Order: sequence, then structure tokens, then C-alpha cells
Amino acid sequence: MVSHQTPLDLSTDDNVILINPRFPKADFDKLYSLAESVQHELGLQAHVWIATSGSTADSIGSTKLVALSKKALIASAVSVNKHLQATAEDIWTQVLPHFHVGGLGIEIRSELAGSRVVPALKEGKWDAQHFYQTILKEKCTLSALVPTQVYDLVAHNLRAPETMRAIVVGGGVFDAPLYEQARALGWPVLPSYGMTETASQIATASLQSLQAQDYPEIELLSHADARSNEEGFLEVKALSLFTCYAQNTAEGARHWDPKIQGWFVSEDRGEVQGMALKISGRSKDYVKIGGEGTNVARLRAVLEQSALELNPLWPLHISLLDMPSERLGAEIHMVTTLNSSAAEKIANLYGEKVLPYEKIRKIHFVTEIPRTDLGKIQWSALRRILC
Repeated sequence: MVSHQTPLDLSTDDNVILINPRFPKADFDKLYSLAESVQHELGLQAHVWIATSGSTADSIGSTKLVALSKKALIASAVSVNKHLQATAEDIWTQVLPHFHVGGLGIEIRSELAGSRVVPALKEGKWDAQHFYQTILKEKCTLSALVPTQVYDLVAHNLRAPETMRAIVVGGGVFDAPLYEQARALGWPVLPSYGMTETASQIATASLQSLQAQDYPEIELLSHADARSNEEGFLEVKALSLFTCYAQNTAEGARHWDPKIQGWFVSEDRGEVQGMALKISGRSKDYVKIGGEGTNVARLRAVLEQSALELNPLWPLHISLLDMPSERLGAEIHMVTTLNSSAAEKIANLYGEKVLPYEKIRKIHFVTEIPRTDLGKIQWSALRRILC
């Protein structure tokens, strides 16, 4: 098993582990060992392990891993290429990490179509101007972005180059106002829906939707089917579905396949109307920040532990929650009844324990954090205080 392989060799039975290199080493090693042990136990071959961005894990080391077969990844790429009418003449511009299915998907699509991929990060980081100049220089035609990146293009008032013919947008809520602003600047954005478990998108707006300015429907791709269950959660069946999960838990390492007769029940609420998907929202505590998924409940636990390390009474006087962000989709805010000095100490210690996109972006100072008689925070009341 190898930890990194670019481009991914689709012809071998090798297993590949793709984990965020920014994870703390102890967590990285823990996840790597998990993938190795489960792969060996199940006798898996020709699979790629990816940490799900939708994980509700209590710590980075207990993040759920998804095992995707190379056949599933190929099925996804073939379907997306068909939807985008991709050919060897196309040039992809790449700004998504390879350890996410969005970035990995671009590499596989281009390999199958015989097209070229041009990296467009500046010193490993997203930069709207650099992305724009790369498109101009290389005459790129296709790309995939998260809503935050589209926001930056709009904020810089950058008009789409004529060569760019389609940009798949996923990894978070892509709301109508931002879509309309991007389209007004000529960006050929196609809203999509997918997840790590489906090896990228399973529904995307059509190329024909670019002939209009209205927010388009997202349509199921040729390799996927979907339905809603009685609780309103979206169920998916697709050639690109994952093989199994693996996770480090308090009881030890475990693996499981949650599919029932080939159907996977997602954490998303939505409905299917013909070939169109309508997603209404995700389960509580899981949010995406600039396309990166996180569990707010886990972050609260990190914050409380940080406060406890500084003063045993402080955890009672702090909490955090996700707040809407025009640019990022959501961002993390801290709320406290403590003074600014204490709050900053907690925020700084917390910031050392989380990933960059999970850091606190604003501190709200309040006189009281509303709680129930049992001491549970009343989140709706707290949001009303802050808004």
C-alpha cells in the first residue's frame, strides 16, 4: 500500500491511502495504520482510502475513512466526462487537494479523456488572481471549485476568460445570489451534489443551463440513482458507491458497510423529482467551511478542554457555534461571558489544536449564555442574541 501516488495508477491492484498531510502526525499515523489493518483484514485490492469530509468524529484520529474501489472512481469519472462532454482537447485547471474526491476526480477524468491538468495554486494555496492568470495563460476549459473560491472570483470582479466552458461547484452550499453574481461575470458555474462516499458528484446542472441566468436544477448523472426515505433523508445507489467505512473508536478499530441492498442512506435531507435532486440541508452539527467539512460538536469539546486547561471554571462560560458566512458558507464563532483577556487565551489555545479553517473568526461577549434547567445551551435563543 502506498500513501501517495500521482497520477493514480488505475491499472494495478495496489491500495492507496490519501490523508490530509496537515493532520497532526499522531492522527495521520493513526489513520494510516487503520487503513492498512482493515485493508489487510478484508483482503481489499485496488482501493483508495480517503478521509470523509463529512465525518462526525470526536477527534481527527477517529475520522471516518472511506474505501473507494478504483472501479467506483472510474465509473464516476466516466459519467462526469460524459456530462461535461469532456474530450482530449480540454484543459483542466486544478485547485482542489488530491486527498479529496474533488481533486482526485479531476486527475482520473483527465486521464480517461486524454486531457491535460494544469495546477493553479500559488505556492500550494488558493489565490483568485493566480487562478485567473493560469486560465488565461494555459487557455483552460474546465475546473472544479468550492463556493468560497467562486466568492473570491466575484469579490475580485474577475470576468471569466472565453476559453472556460464549465466549472463544477460543490463541497458546500452554493446559494442563488452568489450563482447569479458569478454568471453575470460570465463564469460557467454548474452547481453539483456529491460526497466522498460516491467518489465525487452524482448530480450536476446541465451544460444547457448555462444558456439561462436562473439558478438551475441539479440532475442525476448517468451512473447514479437516488430517492428519499420516510424520514426525508436522501438514499443513493450508484456505480461509484464506496465499499466500506473504517474508524478508530473508543472500543478499537472497526469497519462496516452501511449499504442496504445497494442503497446508501446519506445525512442529507432532500427529495428527488424526476432526474432532479433538491437538497434541503444536512444533519445537525455537521457544517462545511470553505468546502471543508467539520463537526461543530467536536470543536466545542476541543474549546471546552482548552478552557479547562487554563481554569477549571471557564468551560461554563464559553461555547462556540457555526454562523453564516457570505464567503465561506459558515464560520466558527466563540461566545463567552468572560473578559477579553481570558477569551483570547482560550481562543489561542484552541487554535493550536484545530485545522486552520476550524479556527475562531469572531468572539461574541455576552452577559449570559441561555441554558435550560438541565444546563443545556439553548442554541436558538443564543443565535437570536447574536443576530
